[in-house]
Parts: sequence; structure tokens; C-alpha cells
Amino acid sequence: MTYEDFLDADSVKHFESGLQAKKGKGKGKNKGVKQAFESKPDMSPERMERLKKMLSESKTGRQTLEFLAEKGSDIIFEPMKYYGYFSPDNNLVALNPAKSDEDLAITFVHEVRHAWQDSQMESTSPEYNPKTFLVSGFAIEADACAAEVMYAHEMRETHPEIWEAHQKTRYAGMSTAFDKKLQETGDVNQARAEALLNWYYLPVKPGYTSDYVDYLSQVGREAADMKEANESIETASSLLSKEIDTQVICDTFFKDYDGKQFLSDPKPLEESSRLQIDNNQAYVLAKGMIPYMKAFGKSAEDLGLDKVTVKYSLGTEMSCARFVESYKERTDPKNQAASKAALKAFAGRNQGR
Repeated sequence: MTYEDFLDADSVKHFESGLQAKKGKGKGKNKGVKQAFESKPDMSPERMERLKKMLSESKTGRQTLEFLAEKGSDIIFEPMKYYGYFSPDNNLVALNPAKSDEDLAITFVHEVRHAWQDSQMESTSPEYNPKTFLVSGFAIEADACAAEVMYAHEMRETHPEIWEAHQKTRYAGMSTAFDKKLQETGDVNQARAEALLNWYYLPVKPGYTSDYVDYLSQVGREAADMKEANESIETASSLLSKEIDTQVICDTFFKDYDGKQFLSDPKPLEESSRLQIDNNQAYVLAKGMIPYMKAFGKSAEDLGLDKVTVKYSLGTEMSCARFVESYKERTDPKNQAASKAALKAFAGRNQGR
């Protein structure tokens, strides 16, 4: 289809890029759409080399490239709606060529950090209990984002546009926290730790939390179904059963590629403001955990839910263990039957007066 044929179809009003189709006649008609339609992102080998050179100019960038080379991974351009991804199955990093070089360098550091994390320890296993799964899941995202900030900082003098690019993202609070701590202490490791801990307060965290909670709930229901059907009992029994000490998670992930630790205190990861879900997420989690608890004779505390905080929109909080037990009582068929009987009796007494 030619661009003219495309316009004659008169069906496109805008592109995902935000460019709008302009109405009217003349040279200005549909100029924005034409640019979007005809532009082709640079996917050349020359651009890839330019990116690698940009990465090699900092310690974090060099270590990232060296780790990927050791894994024998490929780096490719691939049109997509995201900035990029790492595929462990295909052993490659894919970058969106429509994004700027600065954004792609940051994305590269982030995605390869995930590959490095996977080489250290399984980060999100269905065998982990909910507390461990949430601590680990949050930690790997916070750490990968902190690696981005570290790279942007190292490039700040020679390529200030990379730091500026990060400041325009949804993760800007992390680079701001890094900068403030660095000015206060002069210690780059403390600054990196501060950036990491700031991740837990970003607007993006609830999205990750919902994904993790949905997954855990699904695992819980499937394990209960397997037990009830007397199928793969050994596998079902291993699900949601493993707990890893937060100190181990901290020691494993929060270090440089050369092994130098930048955050060693696990306590902040278990603070109620960080190991937290909202009440809607708690409902989703409870629906999966209750059948699992019943099938395997587990308590909410056995799943580590007493360490997870549920925060309501009005600001009140309770432990997730208490939330799950309360939800379990409200949804118990015996309790529901008793409540209905009590209401019926109450209604009958009122009618007799």
C-alpha cells in the first residue's frame, strides 16, 4: 500500500506515537501522519556500534557488555512498543530502534542486569512463598533500575544527555534521590542504595505488585486443584512452600558485577511501606491462598503473609495474614449459612411484633 492509498482509505486519525492526522487540503494536510508513516528507525550496524561505544565509556557499561559477551548473548534491534527486553530462552537483548540512543543505552543496562540476576539466583519461582516472592520480585526491579541510574551518573560529564533522559522518565525520582544522597555523603554506593530504595515509592510499583499477586493467586489455585485431583502431589506440595531469608536476597542481588556490595542491610526491604500491597490486591491474593491453605493445611503465617502489609486507600493498614484470615471467615460456607439463618430469624421476630 502506498502512502496515498493509505490516506484515501480515510480510516486513520492518529498513530500510537501521538502524531495526529491533520484535516483540510494543501501541503500541510496529514503532514504528521505522513512523517510517522514514512519514517524508518535506524537499525544499522553502525548505530549498534555507536551504542556499544557509548556503553563502553563507563564502568557499569563496560561490565554490562563484558557480562553479555561471557554469556554469548546477541544484541539486536527489534521494532516493538516497549523500550527493550532480555530473552533468556533466545539469549539475546532486543532494543526498540524507534527510541533515542540515550534511552536505549539505559534500557540495555537495565535488561542485562536482569540477565545477571538470573545467573546469581532464581528470582521469582513458583516455589517461593508469597513473602519471599514479593521481596525478591521487588528487589530485582529496584536493582535493575538502580543500575540504570549508576550508568547515567557515570556518563554525566561526557554525556549529560543520558542523565537528562533518565530525568524525563517515570523513574526520575530514583536519579533525584541518588543525586541528593551523593551530595550529602559523597559516597556513590550509598547514593546507589538510596536510589534503589526510592523505587518502592514510584508510581510504577503497583503495576508490578498486581502482576506478582495475580501470579501467586493462580499458583495457589492450581496447586489446590492438583492436590484435590490427586495429581502431581510432589510438585503441588513444593509450590509456595520455600522461604528465603531477605538477607540472602540482599547479599545476592545488591552488589556490583565485580562483587562489591552497595546495600547490605535487609531491614528496609521488609518495612511496611515497601513490603506492601493494596486491599484490592489483597483480595486477589486471598482468593488463591485460601484454597491452597485448606488443601495443604497451611496458615497465613506459614506463607509469610504476616510480614506483608495491606494498605487501604484511606491510609489504614493491617497485616496480610490478618486480612486473609478475615476474608476466609467471611467466605466460609458455614459462617455464611449461620449469618443467613440469624438474619432470617431476626426478620421473623420483627414481623411478629
